[in-house]
Amino acid sequence: MKKNNNIVWLILSLMVLCTSCYKDKGNYEYKPLDKLIIDTAKRNIRGDYAIYRYDELVINPRIFFNQQEVTASDQVAGKLAFTWSIYQATSAKIYTRDTISKEITLNKSISKPAGRWIVILSVKNLDTQVEEYMKFNVQVDEQLSDGWMLLYEKNGNTDVGLIVDDWTKKNVVKTRTFSDMFQMSNGYPLLGEPRGLMHSASTLTTAEVMIASARDLVAVEKSSFQVFYPIEKLFWSFIPGGEIKCISANNTNGGRKEVIIYNNRIHGVNHSTSGVSRINFFGTAYNGSYGDLAEWSATAFGIGFEAVVYDKTNKKFLNIAANGTVVQGFSIQASTAAFDVNNVGLDPEAFDWGRGNGTPTVAYEYSVMKNNTDRFLLVSNFNSSTTVIGTGKYQITGIPLTTPIRTLNSAFGGNYTLMGTDKTVYLHRYQQGSNATAEWESPVNEEVTCVRLQKFFYNPGLSAQFLPQPNTVVYIGTWNPGTKVGKVYAYIIDQTNGTINKSTERVYTGFGKIKDMGYKWSL
Repeated sequence: MKKNNNIVWLILSLMVLCTSCYKDKGNYEYKPLDKLIIDTAKRNIRGDYAIYRYDELVINPRIFFNQQEVTASDQVAGKLAFTWSIYQATSAKIYTRDTISKEITLNKSISKPAGRWIVILSVKNLDTQVEEYMKFNVQVDEQLSDGWMLLYEKNGNTDVGLIVDDWTKKNVVKTRTFSDMFQMSNGYPLLGEPRGLMHSASTLTTAEVMIASARDLVAVEKSSFQVFYPIEKLFWSFIPGGEIKCISANNTNGGRKEVIIYNNRIHGVNHSTSGVSRINFFGTAYNGSYGDLAEWSATAFGIGFEAVVYDKTNKKFLNIAANGTVVQGFSIQASTAAFDVNNVGLDPEAFDWGRGNGTPTVAYEYSVMKNNTDRFLLVSNFNSSTTVIGTGKYQITGIPLTTPIRTLNSAFGGNYTLMGTDKTVYLHRYQQGSNATAEWESPVNEEVTCVRLQKFFYNPGLSAQFLPQPNTVVYIGTWNPGTKVGKVYAYIIDQTNGTINKSTERVYTGFGKIKDMGYKWSL
């Protein structure tokens, strides 16, 4: 036992001796880790923000790196990486966490729907891979009221844009444009090409916006553009897999009715008993035998009808009588009618509603149609079941018959129409018996896709109450196939004769291929 103790003491003595004799003679340079600080104590930076949707959120924190303030991202290129991201705080709908900026200062329009959101700033040291974070609470509220809506195709699907300026809303001082509003609000676009865009006729209170693509239909809240009703809830009994041709809502001439052509069958809904919310939905298809229908149903028709459509195969107008269930022809027309709606005999190119008989709440339907030798503008009064529905038939000259007319716009304040071909917008003063004349040419590499006058479809007589300049603004949508960008050119127009004032031009860009446009209102 004594021998073992001696060995232990010997080992301990040697360890102490070695430790006391060792000296570090190496020449080492000690470098502290890079120091990174996010300072939000100044510059009026808050932890909580409240903004309206689509407003710009500006946060400009002070960043210090190795005791030096960083004033620009390129100042620390390759050393620091900045990432601003946003995700929801609480919501019944799940949204992804999105990166919204890579700059040191956040200056970004926030398109997220109303609700509570979290914005995170992450600053990463690229050498050490260490990150510093700063969190901000953001309350987003809705503030989208009156404006000019755009329905367009983008990547084969459908979405919506909006223009808000002093031509669309009274007392506006700042022009703003919005794009891809449906996808921003719901996380997906509507499948298929655009078919229609309108305010619902269900109620004035909710005034939801109806958006139709070839494969889908939704009713969205007019400010947030979030889905109120998906397509299966807009029908009493929905059969999926069909194609939508068109959707329309009539004005006050016929009550509050909506029409959809789905799978070449006609469905309708009457909202006259809806009260303050949607309680009626599209019913089963009306009975009847007919041919291939045009991608159109009338907006301007009276209480005597549930719907008015055009049969391309048999080249005639058809209707469903009020409270009826069968698609049928009209009563026998008088010889004094400008044309017979039961036997038009022409192929349709474009449709629109416009000037009626001078009464502010009455509108007529306008149609461009042609045969192998001639092209005509037809004017139809579907406001009553008379024997003189065809009120006008005017030959269109000045446009080659082989050049398709893509889009028609009928005035409400004068006797003229604007017709768009692939490159030109023509002015046709149809009662003068003169040629249609080129009023506007599209820029190089752009083609005309849609022409619309700013008018209030739901009730033409209310235009002056909502619009700063009713019936005096024209919008021309164009598409550049090379850049895949849609634009809108807006001008003041003489509402009585259709002359476009080129000096008033405004240009809005960043959209898809525009199919339709219309006024969005709030009460």
